[in-house]
Amino acid sequence: MIETTKPDLVFNMAEGIKGRNRESQVPALLELLDIPYSGSDPAALSIALDKALAKKIVRQHGILTPNFFTMITGKERLPKDLRFPLIVKPIAEGSSKGVHTTSVVESEAELREWAQKMIAKYDQPALVEDYIGGREFTVGMLGERRPKVLPLMEVVFLDQAETRPVYSFEFKQDSSSKIRYDVPARLEPAQLKGLERAARECFIALGCRDVARVDFRMDESGKIYFLECNPLPGLTPGWSDLVLIAKAAGIEYDALIAEILSGAIRRYKERERERRSEARTPEARPLNGNGASISVPPPPVGAETSG
Repeated sequence: MIETTKPDLVFNMAEGIKGRNRESQVPALLELLDIPYSGSDPAALSIALDKALAKKIVRQHGILTPNFFTMITGKERLPKDLRFPLIVKPIAEGSSKGVHTTSVVESEAELREWAQKMIAKYDQPALVEDYIGGREFTVGMLGERRPKVLPLMEVVFLDQAETRPVYSFEFKQDSSSKIRYDVPARLEPAQLKGLERAARECFIALGCRDVARVDFRMDESGKIYFLECNPLPGLTPGWSDLVLIAKAAGIEYDALIAEILSGAIRRYKERERERRSEARTPEARPLNGNGASISVPPPPVGAETSG
C-alpha cells in the first residue's frame, strides 16, 4: 500500500507485528522506501523499547537508574546484593503493560513466581529492578538536537493505603479515584531544573527525535531515577499523558500533531533539495572537441586495464 501510493512523508504512530524490535519495523520499511517520517529512527525505537538496554545507555550518560537485572526463565541465580522490595515487569512493553500493584515483590518466592508469570504471558524476559519509593513524573519533549521540555507532569497517588504504589495500566484506564495529574508539577526550582536536565540527557543519549516521553521517580532525598523512555507515546485526544501535558502548555491537539510532524517536513525538504542539486550536477563525462559529452564504452570482458 505505502509503496504504491508513494506519500511524500508519513506521520508514524504504528507498531510492527511482534518482538522487541516491533516499534522499529514501520520506520525501517519507510527508510527502505526513502519516505521521510515523523518520530525517532529504528535504532532509537528498538533501544528504548528494551528497558534494560535503555537503562545501560542512560547510565553511561550519568543518569541514575534503579539497580536492575533480567530473568529469562525465572529460575536464575539471583544477584548477591539483592535487596527487596523489587518490581517485576516485561522487558519490552509500554504504557505500564504488565505492571500491577502485585508487581512489587517482597521475597524471593514472590519474585520467582511473578517473573515466571511475566515471561510466560508476554513471551519475553522479565526486568527486575529496585522499587524506588517517592514521587513519579513524566516529561514530554518535542524537537530534535535541542528538544523543548514541556511542563512536567506528576502522577499523584491518592490511595494512602497503597504503601508501594505503581502507575499501572489499570490506573491509566480509570484515574479518577486512584491518581491525580498535576501539570505543571509542583517542584522547587532546583528539582525542576534537575528533572528537565535529566530528561534532555535521556532524549539525546537514546537518539530520540521529534517527540518522546520520559518517566522518572524522585526518592525522598531528591535523587532522580530514570524508569523508561517512550519515543512513540500515545496520542489519544483528551487522555494520553503527552496530550494532557501539551494542553497544559497551551498546545492544542492539532498544534501538537503539527509540531511532531514539523521534523519530518524539514527532512522531506532537505531530501528534495538534495535531489534537485544532484539533478543539476550531472556526472562528469569526457568531452569531444566541440565541448559535447561523449559516451565511453566499457572495456571488453576480460580485458586488462593499466594504471
